[in-house]
Amino acid sequence: MIIRVLFIVFCMFLFNTAFAASEENKSDHPYSSGLKTVVQKTLGKDIKIIRMDAPEKSRIDGFKQIRVWFESAYGETPLLFYCTDDGNFYFGGSLYDAQGNNLTKLDVGETKPRTIQESDFELHNDYLIGNKDAVIHAVLWIGTDRFSKELFEAFYRLYENNKEKLALYIKFFPRSGPDAEKMKALTCFRNEALVHALRVIYDANPAWGTAEHLDAFKKTGDQSACNEELVLKDLKRAEILRLPAHPMAFINGVILLDTPTRENVMKLAGTELK
Repeated sequence: MIIRVLFIVFCMFLFNTAFAASEENKSDHPYSSGLKTVVQKTLGKDIKIIRMDAPEKSRIDGFKQIRVWFESAYGETPLLFYCTDDGNFYFGGSLYDAQGNNLTKLDVGETKPRTIQESDFELHNDYLIGNKDAVIHAVLWIGTDRFSKELFEAFYRLYENNKEKLALYIKFFPRSGPDAEKMKALTCFRNEALVHALRVIYDANPAWGTAEHLDAFKKTGDQSACNEELVLKDLKRAEILRLPAHPMAFINGVILLDTPTRENVMKLAGTELK
């Protein structure tokens, strides 16, 4: 029985594709060649397809569904595509039922989070909060915006309850010119002093941050610690690593895709936390 469906499609496309493949392009299943063409035409030729799962029965009579995994800044991300049984027609987007449930989202699966070797972050012990020998290292890529504040405060609460297990590394990740100037001033504060300095910045009036303000702020820190070049180095490192353009955290090298709760951090770290 054909289920009643409502298509609200954010990237709707329909292609008539020939799927006969040459010997060198032979794929795991007969739909691969045609689907690869569809993916590249819609998402760009530079997209890196990691693999395509075997076709599955879909919720729509006459269509199969195929999960395509591609490389993203977050890890291995799945997209769900639908194709006719003969492999001649494809579409992608969101499939809804009459109750407004996003069936594609329910069926597609979760991104497999990206892992980066900790050495590739180029961590700096001056901006470590806690013990570097802790079993959990949380690397926070943050700026001075409110989202960075929320991320930092969530992790600092965890740190305060788990100082024997959790250490925080701060990476300077500003998203604007004024943000970068504030972060340069923050480099003058080492280790635990950085906690207070971050909170001064986060709680400051939005009008705060002139050259005069920042010069006076730096003088309250450790002048020998000031390392303005590090802000640009961290930005360059983020570019090299192809990180997402927003505040983020890595737990022992694995990107945290969920909210920074105790449960989600424990899930990635495999270690019990208070």
